Amino acid sequence: MTDDGKAPGMISAPLVVNMPGGAKITYTLPDDLNLLYVRADYEVNGVKREAKASFYQKSLVVEGYADTAIHNVKLYAVSRSEKASAPVEVSIKPLISSLIKVRKSLTFKESFGGFSTKFINEDKANMVIGALLWNEAQKEWRQIDANYTSLEAGKFNVRGLQPVLQKFGLFVRDRWGNLSDTLKFELVPIYEVELDKKKFLDLRKKYPIPQIAPVPVSGAGVKDFVDYNSTYVWKNLFDGNTSSMFHTKQNVDQPAWLPIDLGVNARLSRYKLWQRSGSTWAFNHGNPHKWEIWGTNTPADVNSWVKLDEQIMIKPSGLPLNQNSNEDNELGANGQEYEFPEDVPAVRYVAWKAIDCWGAVGGATGFFHLFELSFYGQVNN
Repeated sequence: MTDDGKAPGMISAPLVVNMPGGAKITYTLPDDLNLLYVRADYEVNGVKREAKASFYQKSLVVEGYADTAIHNVKLYAVSRSEKASAPVEVSIKPLISSLIKVRKSLTFKESFGGFSTKFINEDKANMVIGALLWNEAQKEWRQIDANYTSLEAGKFNVRGLQPVLQKFGLFVRDRWGNLSDTLKFELVPIYEVELDKKKFLDLRKKYPIPQIAPVPVSGAGVKDFVDYNSTYVWKNLFDGNTSSMFHTKQNVDQPAWLPIDLGVNARLSRYKLWQRSGSTWAFNHGNPHKWEIWGTNTPADVNSWVKLDEQIMIKPSGLPLNQNSNEDNELGANGQEYEFPEDVPAVRYVAWKAIDCWGAVGGATGFFHLFELSFYGQVNN
């Protein structure tokens, strides 16, 4: 290949295929040994942008628009000495952007301690959904939460709010800095508190363990958790420290049982757990994969326990074991929240029943570890 210092010939036969927030432009390359790449120059919201494609390619994508207006794009063939050809100008008309589609999909509902928001993100675009609270005294909006996602659909909760009528807003921001309009609404968050962990008591070995299906494949009966050693003890689950760990012995018959006296009678609304996190541990090893939570007010009665919740932990990326995305690791570190069904009875005693762990999905034996576990609800006494 040579470079004679001259600008290459122009591209030809451009064809535009509009897409959400941009367009794909195909073209015919000039028959020129000087050619190195094709560059598109365009503007988004008054900001100059460019897209490039090597001479091995015959198309490029321009993106970052949040409207469906007509925009002009100039295409240049560029030589190895960075000499640009005369431009070829094309017009594009982006389809409805991912940002606008996500914004239109937003719904909200009052929830314990705040409100919940559902969204649909059919393009799986990187988005930030921000939550706002209106400050009446200062007459301005204040951002109180943000949810970063590329999931096709999902739900997130805004918590820690007082149970009084308040004005809220939701907006969407994409990775180019485009902002949607604000969805404004008023609601009253449902009253709840975080249960006081200082009142929690360990009930392992104190009461009979219900033989409730599923039971271990080994046939040994539902076992209770045994601490791994004096460092990873039960109390670490409820010490308020999301880096200290409770860890059971390994190769324990699964399911296994962790009964807890909450110290109060409460209608439970939700719970939050913090995995043993980090790129090596999140969604791996003894972190819970499938579990149930049971409750009662008479723990000595082996038949009084009722199932309050059951879950299978979802890994956002869906990647295989030992492979985590940044979103996986961030979720593991920030904690995961689960809501109880609205009709669960008020209870004083709960038990975590570990069906399996990420390191032994569906296995007869396994183990269990968490950094922290919190319960929330409405306390009756």
